[in-house]
Amino acid sequence: MENLPKTLGEILQKSIELEKEGYKYYQESAKTIINSVGKRMLERLAQDEKNHIQRFTEMYVAYTNQTIDKTEIIKFEPTTFESVFNRLKEQLSGAVDELGTSGVDDAEIIEMALDLENTTKFFYKEAAENATDSKIKEFYTLLANEEQAHYDALQKALEFLDDPSLFFGMQGKL
Repeated sequence: MENLPKTLGEILQKSIELEKEGYKYYQESAKTIINSVGKRMLERLAQDEKNHIQRFTEMYVAYTNQTIDKTEIIKFEPTTFESVFNRLKEQLSGAVDELGTSGVDDAEIIEMALDLENTTKFFYKEAAENATDSKIKEFYTLLANEEQAHYDALQKALEFLDDPSLFFGMQGKL
């Protein structure tokens, strides 16, 4: 990523911007994707991005008020493919029926989301590596891990679109 922000304030601002872009992309894509598995996953990712925006905004406010050292880094469970899969179990049979009407657009939407998650993950990893404050380093490491979980979930959704029978076979391997 070119022109990596140098200060914590710049990093937080760039993080908010990235998450807003992700939120907008997932919201819009969820409206256009045909397959219900992809739709639900994109809706969930949009919600995760919204949560990230809130966390980053809180961190930025704390930074600008010079109270970041008093800010608690809230531990959170990252989104995993297993959690998405469990939420979608009841809808999977209907999603298989929909695959006949899904086209290249669904796969393209998910591939673009994969690129977005990958770019964001690398930005957060870089921010964590450059952070001098241990709390900030931990925060960005957690977010990089969450972006990796998003990437993994999207990759599995793409595999589902290619071959739903593999998806059903994965249930015990999550």
